[in-house]
Amino acid sequence: MRVLRVTAKTYAHATEDPGRVARALLNVLPEDLRGKARIREQRFKGHYGNPIRLMEVLIDEPEEASLAWEWILSNLDDLDRRHLLATLEERVDDNGTLYIRLDKQEAFHGSLRILEGDDVVRVSVKFRGGKRRVIDGLARELGARG
Repeated sequence: MRVLRVTAKTYAHATEDPGRVARALLNVLPEDLRGKARIREQRFKGHYGNPIRLMEVLIDEPEEASLAWEWILSNLDDLDRRHLLATLEERVDDNGTLYIRLDKQEAFHGSLRILEGDDVVRVSVKFRGGKRRVIDGLARELGARG
């Protein structure tokens, strides 16, 4: 399956070190892409006036996006890959984009783990094709690795 784009984003809250959050964000990418990746930041104020940063990395060159997707997939453990396989219907939208939440703390330490909570790096992977085609292709890919 052809990967068109990978986007990773997370929030840095006032209580967090933005440098550490940036490191967690970049750790979801292969080392070869970390140096090239440009983190875009948007600054907001929270409900109580606290500063919040949205940090985002976009990999929109298909060859690099494919490398990023392969990195993510190869760094998930078997349990997370099985969980991903079991939840594909909920994770792929009609446009063929897969959504995954990775544990931000684990990413900071260099491990990729799926987490259904809030303190996450949100990753979206846009594939060529619609929902059914992408789900079928991902099911084959994940099943072959299982």
